[in-house]
Amino acid sequence: MPFSLDHTVFFGRTWEESTGMYGLSEEGMRGKRILDCPGGPDAMVIEGINRGLDIVACDPQYSQTPEQLEALGLKEISETMISFQKDPNVAADQKQADAYEKLKLAALSSFLEAFRGHPDRFITGSLPSLPFEDDTFDLSLSGHLLFVYSSLEQGGLMSHDELDLDFHIAAVRELVRVSRQVRIFPTWSVNKPPRRQAYVEPVMEAMAAEGHEVSLLPSQWVEMEYKEFNDFVCITKAS
Repeated sequence: MPFSLDHTVFFGRTWEESTGMYGLSEEGMRGKRILDCPGGPDAMVIEGINRGLDIVACDPQYSQTPEQLEALGLKEISETMISFQKDPNVAADQKQADAYEKLKLAALSSFLEAFRGHPDRFITGSLPSLPFEDDTFDLSLSGHLLFVYSSLEQGGLMSHDELDLDFHIAAVRELVRVSRQVRIFPTWSVNKPPRRQAYVEPVMEAMAAEGHEVSLLPSQWVEMEYKEFNDFVCITKAS
């Protein structure tokens, strides 16, 4: 039975992972109003605050208490990694998998610090309908939801097709509505053989048809063994 998921898991990324994924530098983020969506248990907010950046996160799970989110994060990191390593087609070298899990736990710890200390930076909401006005943000970052949580047949992780192409286009359109620029990572298929995830080109074509500037830019972060198609979609809103 190939590795798959029936829901989006509460996984997060460290500051180094996140900035690398989107090809960002601290200096390049300064002075911008930034959205992390879905934020999950990312370390972006607390690390951004520590660097004097203006950043908020949005996720449907933020209606829960810190204690509930800590329990959820620990459970999903453990269970997902065990399931992932059981499938020989996707399993990583154990040392590599342990290092990856350590990063997830570090991100969760940083997230909980921020969630407890800066609750105003965490907004409950979900794609494709966000609780923000048009052009609220200069930059929206969206990682490890779009493309990743498509169905197995489309190169994603899901055992069903709930997040289909229509959802993807609606979600990206919503991110563009609230932000002047959107960056989405990753764009590769998470199951073999290595290839571009099936919805990437249709989403890019849809955004270009609406007049936006769309491109694929190289990521500065290599996640586990995903070295091919290691880039992100960058959409700059039409003026």
